Amino acid sequence: MIDKVKLTGHFTLPAQKGMDEEVKMLIEKWGVDAIRDSDGTALSPEILSMGPDIYSTICLIRVDQEWAKAHPDQCQQKFLMSFPITAEQDGELIIPIQKGYSREQFRIDAIHDPKKYWEVIDRTTGGVVPVDQWEFDEKHEDVIIQTAKKRHVYTVNFLVFQIWETTSMYNYITNNWSGEHQMGVDPHQPETGVHLLDYLDGWLKDHPQTDYVRFTSMMYQFPLIKGENRETLYLDWSGYLDAMSALALDQFEQKFGYRLRSEDIVDQGYYCSTDRVPKKPYQDWMTFTQEFVRDYTKQCVNKVHDAGKKAILFFCDHWIGTEPYLDGFDELGFDGIVGPCLSGVELRRISDVPGEMIKEVRLYPYFFEVNLQDEPVFKGNGVPVKECKKWWKGVRRALLRNCVDRIGFGGYLDLAIKYPDFLEYVGVLANEFRTVLDRTKKTKPYVISKKVAVLDCWGKARSWMHNDNWPKGHVPEFLSGFGADVVFINFDDIRQNGIPDDIGVIVNWGSADSAWSGGLHWKGPIILESIRDWVAHGGGFIGVDAPTAHEYQGRYFQLSNVLGVEKEIGHRAAWSKNICPSVETKHFILEDVTDKIDLNVAASSVHINSPDSELLAGAPDAVHLSTHSYGKGRAVYFSDYLLSAQNMRLLHRAILWASNLENELHKWFTSNIHTDCAFYPEVEEFIVMNNYEQDKETTIYSGDGKSSNISLGPMEMKWFKLTELNEILK
Repeated sequence: MIDKVKLTGHFTLPAQKGMDEEVKMLIEKWGVDAIRDSDGTALSPEILSMGPDIYSTICLIRVDQEWAKAHPDQCQQKFLMSFPITAEQDGELIIPIQKGYSREQFRIDAIHDPKKYWEVIDRTTGGVVPVDQWEFDEKHEDVIIQTAKKRHVYTVNFLVFQIWETTSMYNYITNNWSGEHQMGVDPHQPETGVHLLDYLDGWLKDHPQTDYVRFTSMMYQFPLIKGENRETLYLDWSGYLDAMSALALDQFEQKFGYRLRSEDIVDQGYYCSTDRVPKKPYQDWMTFTQEFVRDYTKQCVNKVHDAGKKAILFFCDHWIGTEPYLDGFDELGFDGIVGPCLSGVELRRISDVPGEMIKEVRLYPYFFEVNLQDEPVFKGNGVPVKECKKWWKGVRRALLRNCVDRIGFGGYLDLAIKYPDFLEYVGVLANEFRTVLDRTKKTKPYVISKKVAVLDCWGKARSWMHNDNWPKGHVPEFLSGFGADVVFINFDDIRQNGIPDDIGVIVNWGSADSAWSGGLHWKGPIILESIRDWVAHGGGFIGVDAPTAHEYQGRYFQLSNVLGVEKEIGHRAAWSKNICPSVETKHFILEDVTDKIDLNVAASSVHINSPDSELLAGAPDAVHLSTHSYGKGRAVYFSDYLLSAQNMRLLHRAILWASNLENELHKWFTSNIHTDCAFYPEVEEFIVMNNYEQDKETTIYSGDGKSSNISLGPMEMKWFKLTELNEILK
């Protein structure tokens, strides 16, 4: 072990054979205390003996390719829906079911009886075509319907084997690798499940110098479907599509007492996306998968511990089923969790995981030639310092609210080592992180006196995953660095427990009828009664985009009486909109506005529907931002939300106003919208931070409202002991 002294350590370096001298240099420059391998790399004996802890990565489902090739029927499976085809005449219709999908990634399952597991569906009527009216032509990979109806549209839900494992496919394509494609096997198959556990035993013996086994991750990848030209057709970071198999379908029926249809997963081609309001069969399928994954995972973790090593979960790639925010995750025995991190949201996704364990984030840019948008980073005209700063700005804000234990990078060191300015900047970044960790001692910062609750269909199970089909998450990105306790609740929480007294404001944000805004749940009288009553007694409600939206009983926004606005969707166009207030220019929420308010609203069909509403931006029949009082409570409506310094301050003030906490604005506060601050009462430390790459002046406020002017350099952090701060406060 290297010496652990102040402002060193807490840093994991990706290394690779042949770079011994470079690794030695970076151990010193970056304060490295742990070294890891990456997909496709190995560590030399020299690196293994340098002193830092060793993280060894293992992806069980593709660790033994000889087994996969010998047992192709035990590769992982999923359902796909063929692309829709319209019958041009009555009678026979031929559907080439895999047309449009990658043949590198998928192979049709011709082993298990199609008539038992597949479904042919008339998408014009929604009816299932009887199995005696279609056949599967295995040779030509077609489904032939004998009784198609003219001008009706048909699809086939069919099982495939995944013959190119998803993460391996991504790495190969991104890095232009050559060589054999790797397959992923399914531990749910009993023979494979036993084999992988035996393989893990041998692997642990073969890695005596490994301190931490980093599972990448466990079994099932979040679904990623590729097309014929390797283009991405579908991606859902929280989806359970890839945990499917014929065996699992049969076992599900035995356990739950009913048979899961292919359509319960295919879901009309939506594939039960996390953006969809979940139905009971899909929720049962998730429970079924979680129970198996957790049982198998615990066996793996126990083996690691029996070998005298520690187990780390990589909360990405094959994480499905582990569910860190569900009760029982801590029972799996993981010693740590690590996740990718290119935003404040992703930092909080790791730092907020319940339980005492090491929490680590892998920062960006990944040491690949290109970034997530296939733009050059470590090649050509790439500027990795610029890329790194872009993500670090957001990460830093969240770091002040709930710090992780460690940071690191992933990828291939031979790419990053060519950029000296990047090496220098990472040293600066690492020191900033370690300073936060050292001075705060991971204690809790001051927060406003009421909690912020994000309400959607998923609740705590999807904490910090709201609208996760990146990069939509502007509201949670603000919240990740906001000085409040943020909790995630679902509709069942309200039905069963009501709304806790310590919540100051509920935020409901999302597209209409999505899982994020709630959809059908807004038809429930208990939900409407509970929230209306809670707001009337002093609670706050903030709606963004299409909050409470579901067409029912003559209303689209079901809490339009609370919000003071309604949306026109064409059903009430004959009714005049006669409430036409002027745009307010003075309001608590607007006091830091210096530029035109831009919430990324292309067009708004939301109109004022209460004479008590105040219009803060937009027009009476095209509302961008408005407020409304309801009983003793308050509501704020944003027609959309774009992350910017000014808009972050708008939402900051909106939360305080809706919660009736305006008097808490100037408590541990910084006036300049490009700056942030935090106070840690347990250790009496205060930080003020510039998020801008230019000098900034700001006024800082203490908890009792005293203030002082501070100058900050570009991206500068300034720390003060409370005694030092008191000397400069007026």
